[in-house]
Amino acid sequence: MVRVVIKGGVWKNTEDEILKAAIMKYGKNQWSRIASLLHRKSAKQCKARWYEWLDPKIKKTEWSREEDEKLLNLAKIMPTQWRTIAPIVGRTAAQCLERYEQLLDEAQRRAEGLDVDESLSEAKKLKPGDVDPTPETKPARPDPIDMDEDELEMLSEARARLANTQGKKAKRKAREKQLAEARRLATLQKKRELKAAGIVLVNNFKNKKKPEVDYNAEIPFEKHVPAGFHDPSEDRFDKKPVNSIEEKRRDAVEFEERKKDREKLKRKKEEDAPTSIFDSKKPKLRSKLTLPQPQVSENDLESIVKMGQMTESVRSIVDENPSSALLHDISKTEDAFAPKSTRTMTTNVDTVARAADDLLAIMTADTPLKGGFNTPLHSANTTEGLTDKRYIETPRTERRVGGTLEEGHGMSTKLRNLPNPTNDFELVLPEEEEEEEGKLEDEWIEDAENRDARAQALEGKRKERERQRRSEPFKRELPLPEKINAHYRKKNVANTDLARADNLIKDEIHRMMEWDVLGKAPSDVYDPEMMAQASALIKMEMEEGPKLDLGMWNIIKECADELICYDGRYTRLSSLGRREQVEALTAKFNVHREWMGLLSKKTAKIEKKVSVLVGGYLGIQKNLLDKIHRSQKQKEKLLLELKTFQRLEENEDRAMVKRVHTLNEELSSVESYQRELQETYSKLQQKKWALEQFEIKQKASESMPPVSYNRP
Repeated sequence: MVRVVIKGGVWKNTEDEILKAAIMKYGKNQWSRIASLLHRKSAKQCKARWYEWLDPKIKKTEWSREEDEKLLNLAKIMPTQWRTIAPIVGRTAAQCLERYEQLLDEAQRRAEGLDVDESLSEAKKLKPGDVDPTPETKPARPDPIDMDEDELEMLSEARARLANTQGKKAKRKAREKQLAEARRLATLQKKRELKAAGIVLVNNFKNKKKPEVDYNAEIPFEKHVPAGFHDPSEDRFDKKPVNSIEEKRRDAVEFEERKKDREKLKRKKEEDAPTSIFDSKKPKLRSKLTLPQPQVSENDLESIVKMGQMTESVRSIVDENPSSALLHDISKTEDAFAPKSTRTMTTNVDTVARAADDLLAIMTADTPLKGGFNTPLHSANTTEGLTDKRYIETPRTERRVGGTLEEGHGMSTKLRNLPNPTNDFELVLPEEEEEEEGKLEDEWIEDAENRDARAQALEGKRKERERQRRSEPFKRELPLPEKINAHYRKKNVANTDLARADNLIKDEIHRMMEWDVLGKAPSDVYDPEMMAQASALIKMEMEEGPKLDLGMWNIIKECADELICYDGRYTRLSSLGRREQVEALTAKFNVHREWMGLLSKKTAKIEKKVSVLVGGYLGIQKNLLDKIHRSQKQKEKLLLELKTFQRLEENEDRAMVKRVHTLNEELSSVESYQRELQETYSKLQQKKWALEQFEIKQKASESMPPVSYNRP
């Protein structure tokens, strides 16, 4: 009898490993090919095993409280839709169903009064003879030491097939390719040997491939021009590059953006001025934090505490007296103004268990057609565990037992003594503003864009006026100092006009430096006309003053050139030693060299950018210059030809008169000659006729009849 193998059952460790290796080779779409490696499993079971247990994305940890709450809420909203609930919870559908049933079983046991902590695994164990309906969601069974022959055969076959990277088709293709190469080499060797022996074979082999274009005999993609008139509009087409049709790849775009970022960062580093110029000053050390002495000493605090204790003792004594109600407790007033913070709900109720009980009660409830009360649910009381809502009300003084009539009588007497109410009220109506409203309606409403543009223009003018008031270094965007030089705060104590003028100049320089460095604008604002008058006076004074002494200027220049930065300060070069001079000059040379290198790189980049930006225009300029030169040469040639033809025209005009006169003379001579010839011809004609008549007469006298002598 043939042995029938039923596919399915519990998964083993060997089958899981074969399934993983097959998925690594064939992917997650060829389940039939993967199932051919496992003799006891079908393609559907292999797919279910991967997506329900072996997939690394599956979460196999313990269920948390949040996941249970989410599962129960989704089960209420979408009952039995486990494939939809699973990705929301982050588990598989089988895990969600199993956990849901477990929660319902725990709720059932609680409802029956059984121990909830007792394990439910004993109740869910399969009995002998039962078949597990979902073996794909269970852990794999370990492999036995002595495996069956079928399992060993399956394992060896799977190992051989998975280790074979080249299948039968690939091997056959490689073998055919090798045989074809061997045949080609053999044919080539045979031809060479026959050719050496003097035998040339004629190649009668016909190419069985598709007919290809012979580029030696034909023109590829040639379009023959039709005969006669035709519409050439089809030949005109826009040449579009491939880049305009195909979009750029995302990795290429990202690479370009990163390259631009690197270039910007590099450019920023290169364009920054060398910091060694401004790092010469020593950093300003932060001073220590000095706090004032406490105003309340420890003795004062002790006295305050003692006073509080005395107040409490006095209040305890006064409370025994019936008149204690007249005193006011200040501590309650302080508590009334204390900040009230919202208290969070702190409950020890197991919400997951309550939700499971509600679901179980809903599932076991009778039909509503029978009538009666609704199934009581725990989730209906959502305010349990919250703090009571209290309202602050005005305190109400109840009538006490110890109250006396005198107290009430005194209060009524005081109320009767109150003055009578005066109801003298006057209503004043507001004045009507119809005219103003009419004016507002008649006024023209300016457009928002025009208003913004006008405001922007006014702001620009204001900034320009403010900029005109700033100092020249700020206008020229020169480096600003970190702190103000204290020299400009020292005033000249001499009581002379020059000293007072010098002090005024120092004060103004100090205010301008405070504006530039600290941003503190001076309070004094001068009119532009006043500044223009001051500039004109200074210019006039400079023109009228003494001329520049070249010798003094050279001395000042030498002194300025002799200053050098050394050890964070400026000093004269001659006051330093030999070694210090070399170090200072070397540092200065390095700074200038770095600055020159940065400038050279910057200029090289600018030249490159300019060449890229203006390269096309330069080419166009060159072509236009060539055209201009050619046009100039052609113009010169045409001008020369024009002058030549003009001169030829003048010569022809002068020669024309002579030729016309000569031709007229020749014509008159020819006409006279023709008249003479005509006369000679007529004479000879008369002479011929006379001779003919004489001959006729002579013959007539001999033998002819009479002839008429009339002239024709």
